[in-house]
Amino acid sequence: MVKVTINRNHKNQITDFSAKGHAEYDKYGNDIVCAAVSAILQTAIFGLSEKLALDIDVNTDDGWLNCNLEGYEAQKDVSLILEVMVIGLEKTAESYPDNLKLVKGGRNNA
Repeated sequence: MVKVTINRNHKNQITDFSAKGHAEYDKYGNDIVCAAVSAILQTAIFGLSEKLALDIDVNTDDGWLNCNLEGYEAQKDVSLILEVMVIGLEKTAESYPDNLKLVKGGRNNA
């Protein structure tokens, strides 16, 4: 299962997100859930880094991604991109609840 964690600050702004694991919906290379999650997360990252020209802190490895947005979370354009990302993840989790778990909250919540 892929677990995506969305952390927010006391103003409900997304400060970071991470993903770990594999969906195990299908064999490697054919897993549509992994592909969907990857596309949603990477599109948000590309929007932030290329469209908004932000120098964001992103780390990746096989089955693992972390994106730290502290310092950018108050920007309206950043928030819009991230909230659309969350909607995409929520809809995917609704369709594949055995393969994707979306965790809202985390260490930065008040």
